[in-house]
Amino acid sequence: MTENSSSKSELKKLSEESLTRQPEEVFDIICKLGEGSYGSVYKALHKESEQVLAIKQVPVDTDLQEIIKEISIMQQCDSPYVVKYYGSYFKNTDLWIVMEYCGAGSVSDIMRLRKKTLSEDEIATILCDTLKGLEYLHRRRKIHRDIKAGNILLNMEGHAKLADFGVAGQLTDTMAKRNTVIGTPFWMAPEVIQEIGYDCVADIWSLGITALEMAEGKPPYGDIHPMRAIFMIPTKPPPSFREPDKWSPEFIDFVSQCLVKNPEDRATAEYLLTHEFIGNAKQPHILSLMIAEANEIRESQAYRTAMNASNAKTFAASGCAGGASYNSDTMKQASGTLVPARDGTTELAAGLATMVINEQDLATMKRHDTDPMDTNKPKYRPLFLEHFEKKEVNHLNMAAPNGTLTAHVRLPEADPISTQVAEVCGAASVGALIESGNFEFLSYLSEGELETLQARLDVEMEGEIERLHALYDRKRRPILDAITLKRKRQQNF
Repeated sequence: MTENSSSKSELKKLSEESLTRQPEEVFDIICKLGEGSYGSVYKALHKESEQVLAIKQVPVDTDLQEIIKEISIMQQCDSPYVVKYYGSYFKNTDLWIVMEYCGAGSVSDIMRLRKKTLSEDEIATILCDTLKGLEYLHRRRKIHRDIKAGNILLNMEGHAKLADFGVAGQLTDTMAKRNTVIGTPFWMAPEVIQEIGYDCVADIWSLGITALEMAEGKPPYGDIHPMRAIFMIPTKPPPSFREPDKWSPEFIDFVSQCLVKNPEDRATAEYLLTHEFIGNAKQPHILSLMIAEANEIRESQAYRTAMNASNAKTFAASGCAGGASYNSDTMKQASGTLVPARDGTTELAAGLATMVINEQDLATMKRHDTDPMDTNKPKYRPLFLEHFEKKEVNHLNMAAPNGTLTAHVRLPEADPISTQVAEVCGAASVGALIESGNFEFLSYLSEGELETLQARLDVEMEGEIERLHALYDRKRRPILDAITLKRKRQQNF
């Protein structure tokens, strides 16, 4: 069912009476659409108007301040280019946020389903509506702060709408620039990363990155770790197309005016709406074929998922899953393990597991008591762990002889060997990670550990500067002596 199917009347806002009832009495949940920021999003039918809506269900143990901020900003917006907000409910431990339903999904969903990037005409049409949404927000001193293809939704007619205001901010007369880092790293403007204060044109940088994302399938630096991208975006020149010959000069110029590093020189949404590239944009109906193709793939995937689930249930019900008894002649159910007999054949030994513990004098594998409740015995650690730990420590020490952190560092849980090294040594070498540009581990450190790391690096830098000064003096002194000697000789002559 699409947005336009047999609606009795277009819903403007949920009535006070509707908001006092249980949400199940007001809506029928049709299906789950996916995961949004902070919660799951469902497709639902408003029973009274028969209008299809989207409901975001957010657990109340998440950051309610951010959710309230999202609701507040959505309540203040009334634009065809911004997703509408109808009302909200508290249900058990969830907050239900009722929003406009955009049947085609996000632009990134469409690219993922079709496994295709967008054409220049498609991009221009989407960006035209997106810019109108940004112009609406920016005139009201609101910054979205998370513009990307995943937050641009399309309805079935092809109109683009801005969504997901979970990180949106509002400027006030007394605070002209924001100073918090928030959003998705690959799309962040340099001034946002550098925390030097930013305003509405930060969204314009993100729009330029989104244009590249729609054209090439992913944002610049999308192949590297987000932590490295955060360091590269402010220091590298503005990104551009990997294959500029594939695109028109108008499109390339549009992106270049979005991706200006100095925010004071960056174009505004109002100005970009007059750009030739946007002026050449086609009507939204040119997106109909793309939307229909994506929906067909989506429905096909849903059908296959349903069929697989149905087949799994049938398979289990027929007795072929879990605990089935086999009565055929080729396989007999028996309890036991095949072990060598004394005459060289094999026999079935009952009561044995799949690993036989040999007698002590013949054993190549010994039993270790790993009972965690027995405090009288030292905790058993496999020897291979010690081997890897020593190898890792030697590698780190060779890579960065002066790069050790004296405080205990919690490295990512996804790297168990590094974690074990930290536990065994009481300190982890981070110099090699920093030298290689791998800053992923920083997000796992507490504020105190980060301060310790900064102090340690400051001390090391001072020592390095002193060492370089000493080396410079040692090399410079003989040259000065030689110059002085030559001058004396010339004076003697």
